[in-house]
Amino acid sequence: MRVRGRAADVVARVMEATAHELGRVGYAALRVEDVATRSGVNKTTIYRRWPTKTALVAGAIGQHVMGALGPRNEDPFDTGSLRGDLRASLLMGFDLSPAQRGILRVVQTERSEPEIEAITRRVRDHIQRMRVALVRRGIARGELPKGVDVELVVDLVSAPVQRALLFDERPKASYIERVIDVVLAGAVASSARRPARRSKANPAAPVSRRAGSGRAR
Repeated sequence: MRVRGRAADVVARVMEATAHELGRVGYAALRVEDVATRSGVNKTTIYRRWPTKTALVAGAIGQHVMGALGPRNEDPFDTGSLRGDLRASLLMGFDLSPAQRGILRVVQTERSEPEIEAITRRVRDHIQRMRVALVRRGIARGELPKGVDVELVVDLVSAPVQRALLFDERPKASYIERVIDVVLAGAVASSARRPARRSKANPAAPVSRRAGSGRAR
């Protein structure tokens, strides 16, 4: 349910304060008292709307990260090319506010916390699904061959960004572009080699000749 007026102001202040505290101390050390102090909202008011710390963190993640990515049924990246879509998606992580980046670091570093695992999984799965959809759209456009390992492409282009966010670094856009180019070129080359290997696996002599020559030596 959408809140308005003073209630909306309270929600916004608490969510912002929660995000900043997450970025500052992480989930395990987060205290509702500190959120109350930073937001200027009474602790009892916070507990009335968010009865547990998990609920409070879930709300902050939903507003500051999931909101930045757009609704699930809406594609926030459509530049007209797969390279452009991936570039925009990857650079998005460095255009977030400090609070949003703090939450992303928590998502990456505190996965072992039982209370936060389910929440952070939603964020990771959302980002993964979004980038998988971008790659599949690129295949439909003919920018990548059919049969490309979509999940592997997404994992490879995402890894340098995840590492940079973890260590609070900001790589140059040109570095991200080189990563994308290398991964996409490798996906095309790998797909081109695959049919040749399959044909040699069919009943015939090339495999048996190689095996025989190996035994002769």
